[in-house]
Amino acid sequence: MDNFSEQLVQKRKSGADIFKMITMSLGLAIAAFVCIFVSFFYKNMNFMLILGIGIIILGIWLLSGMNIEYEYIITNNEMDIDKIIGRRKRKRMITVDLSKTEDFDVYSSDKDIDADTTVHATTGLEKDAHYLLVQHGSYGKVKVIFNPNEKTREAIAQELPKALRAKLENNGE
Repeated sequence: MDNFSEQLVQKRKSGADIFKMITMSLGLAIAAFVCIFVSFFYKNMNFMLILGIGIIILGIWLLSGMNIEYEYIITNNEMDIDKIIGRRKRKRMITVDLSKTEDFDVYSSDKDIDADTTVHATTGLEKDAHYLLVQHGSYGKVKVIFNPNEKTREAIAQELPKALRAKLENNGE
């Protein structure tokens, strides 16, 4: 039977992200206002009006690019994690083979999990985050930190090695 699951999670904005958005908005608004103001008071300055409108469009495009989502796609024994930027650009972060998983559990920053590479694909909340420790051909031991829902966790559990699945079932009882 085929195993398929996909989940989309949106990254929450931190205080630093909100500060960047406000600062960028103010800077671009001032630049656009100056360009449009100059174009109205000086004849033959249509270029400044076009530049002001261009700055407004650039600002909208830049601010929408700060919206980040992660998509977890499980197809049989592979898990793909994509980063979606501003709903216009998709970037594959990593593909892991779930049959090579060494550990899968609830994540806590208190736990020291040794890995060669760490992939963060979380909403920004640690309370419902999980980690997946898996051997990867190119990156060595990879720790994936993400926020799977119940359906995604069940799809992952179906593809885990038998020894790890038995360990997780015993811990659940």
